[in-house]
Formats: sequence, structure tokens, C-alpha cells
Amino acid sequence: MKIGITSDCSSGLEYAPFEHHIKITRTTIHFKDEELIDGIDIKAEEFYRRLKETDIVPSTSAPSLGEISKRVEELKAEGCTDVIHFPISFGLSAYGENLLNAFDNMVEGVKLHVFNCHSACLMEGYCAHYAEILAERGYTVEEIMDECQKFADQTVAYLIVDDLKYLVKNGRLNAVSGFIGGLAKIKPILQLAKNGTIDVFEKIRTRNRAIDRIKELVLNDTKEAKEVIYMVLHSDCENDAKVLLEEIKPLYKNGVRFDLTTVTPTVGAHIGCGVIAIAYIILDGLKERF
Repeated sequence: MKIGITSDCSSGLEYAPFEHHIKITRTTIHFKDEELIDGIDIKAEEFYRRLKETDIVPSTSAPSLGEISKRVEELKAEGCTDVIHFPISFGLSAYGENLLNAFDNMVEGVKLHVFNCHSACLMEGYCAHYAEILAERGYTVEEIMDECQKFADQTVAYLIVDDLKYLVKNGRLNAVSGFIGGLAKIKPILQLAKNGTIDVFEKIRTRNRAIDRIKELVLNDTKEAKEVIYMVLHSDCENDAKVLLEEIKPLYKNGVRFDLTTVTPTVGAHIGCGVIAIAYIILDGLKERF
């Protein structure tokens, strides 16, 4: 048995700070009638430049079955009998949840498994990368799925969003009653956690205070952990993200990695420019390391 790993371009794997051989399926980004394939027709820098120059709130469509079949066929040609696919959180898109029934027996001789990582961006990418490492080290599909569940349960992100119109219009935000009307006065802290949805966690008056608050939240969440991967993610505010990364390095003494990465266009279409986030993955209890 040989196991292949695939993920979609919401995973941030094209901007990942590690080497991998994961096959990527492509999302389509729609600027009204214009269709662009994420990672082929448009990449992060150009996407955010365009986003700042237009009033259009772009939408996305999931990878097609044909696109996924191509990646599975490629892995079949490499000798894979099983493929584990890591889509964006089921709580953010239904396509992963619906994929198993839709894909049934489309590629003869290969069994497709779909794992709900409850995350997006590089957190999703790291989960797929962990599965890749496990597969290379001889773990079975069932063992990989079990380990990745532990991994997903120990992954959390806190986000500060400049403009919630993207999340609200695209239906990705679980809005709190009475919250939307007061957007202009606050910088909300959002959380992407175990349930795989984006929820309003706290309301803060200024961006700087919100940044200080997420540093505090992450420190409190991880204070008992021995080994943690920390990430700073951003959508077109790299300088702010670099400053934040340097601030957290001495603060989080259990960090074994500190990564900086951009949010992919697929996810950026739903959160807009100016987002900054801290995410963490607690490694305690996992069988393998990166």
C-alpha cells in the first residue's frame, strides 16, 4: 500500500516555509465575470493589489471533480493505492464534506479518503504535511487519520480583520446578534478553532490593542505545552506581520518553529486585505515531529 496526499490551494502550501510533495487542487476566483485560477492565473501579491483597486467582493468556487481526479490519477501513476485529501475546513466550505460521495469510484484502483482538518491557510497545509510525513514513515491510512485528528484538535488561530464585509457577504462568519451594526467602531478578534468555523471571539476598539490581545490569548492557550509551532499570517500587511513575528519569538518560549506566511488568494477573497493572525499547533502527544 502506498499513500498519496493532496490538498487544495487554500492550504497555503505554495507559500509554505517547508518542502513537500503534496499535489494541489485549484480553486477558481471570480471577479464578477472574470475567472482566475488560484496559483496559476493569479498569486497573492497580484491578488491583493487588485483587491485594493476594486469595490468588487470576489467569490470562489471549489476545485472541480475533474481537477481532483487529475491529481489522484497522477498519484495512481506513482503507485498509490490510497489518497488522503485535505480540503479547507468543512465549516467554511461544503465541498470537502460532499466530495466522498461525488468522487466514488471515479479513479479505478484508488481509494480516496477526505480529512476535515477544521482549518485553512498554513494550518491546513501543515496538517497535510504531517500526513505526508506519516505516510513516508509507513503509517496506515487509519493511523494517519487518527494522528491528524489529534493534530487538528491542537490547532487554533486568532485573526484581526480590517473589514468584515468580505466574510459577511460570502457567508463565512458566524455573526453575533447586534454585532454587524457596530463594525465601524471596533476591530474584532475572530477565532478559527476546533469546530472549523470562523467565530467572533472578542471586540476590541483599536488594531494595536487587538494585536496585544491575541498575543495574550495565544500565550494563555499554550502556556502548558512543551512544543508548539507558531505562525503569523497576513493578507497584504507583511511589515506588520514581520514586526509581530519578532515580538512573539521571545514571548513564546516553547516555540519550536516560528513561521511567517501570506494568506492565499482563495482565503483572501473571503477576508480581504489587512488581516493579521497568530496561529499555533501544539505538538505534544503527536507520534512524529517535522
